Amino acid sequence: MKLKFTLIDYIIIILVICAIAFAFIHITNDDSSNIQKTAFDASTMNKLPETYLNYYKEGKIVKATVSGINSTNGEEVTLNGTVKWVDEGSSTKILIESNNKTYLTGLYKNVNNADIYLDTISLESDGSVYENLKEFKIKPQNVTSLNDLNKNLTGCDYEISTSISIDSIDSIKVRELENEINSHDKRLAIKTTNTELINELILSKANNQNLEDGNNILGNINGITDEITIRVYDCDDSTLNNIKNNYEVTNIRSF
Repeated sequence: MKLKFTLIDYIIIILVICAIAFAFIHITNDDSSNIQKTAFDASTMNKLPETYLNYYKEGKIVKATVSGINSTNGEEVTLNGTVKWVDEGSSTKILIESNNKTYLTGLYKNVNNADIYLDTISLESDGSVYENLKEFKIKPQNVTSLNDLNKNLTGCDYEISTSISIDSIDSIKVRELENEINSHDKRLAIKTTNTELINELILSKANNQNLEDGNNILGNINGITDEITIRVYDCDDSTLNNIKNNYEVTNIRSF
């Protein structure tokens, strides 16, 4: 028996197909519509800091998946975690927190003290922002030690970025500081400029441990900062008021 379809039958079939297609698209896009993902390898690694910075400046949580080699045993490894810090210098270093541990990753040729020598890495964000995240802009100030930058901030999760022009830099102490930082979480967030004409310390998202290490090793310095940026994670009212009262705040940004 040969079936005959009327125009109405064809219209109904088309509508059913469209409805199924719409439902499928809606389901598959619902959870991933906001996800942004970028992959990097050795040839594109120099682009990673800029990509991360675009997420960072908006306060977004950035996840990472690393494929590479365990530097201890030489075995292939895949690491999934949250990006905590990225070096903005010539060698791309990435600190990733996974299962309450922090791992330094990077290319072998650039970061020979890495925990994982990476082959590929992908950065991913679904648009989520850190809770109660605040960023403060502070007027430049004179400093006699790195401890002058920490005004009762020890009890919170913070990062400080600024540059400090100082009278002189002891290269041996700078090396001691680098070794000390590497003995902790390898967050090399305090460095010097690459020029001999300017004595300058660069703080790039330095945390409390970095400042403690810097203060203990560098000791007294005679310097002046440029504008200071303090980012505080999960900033409560007590921390907010402390910063307002102890720093010359020019701007507060809530994310």
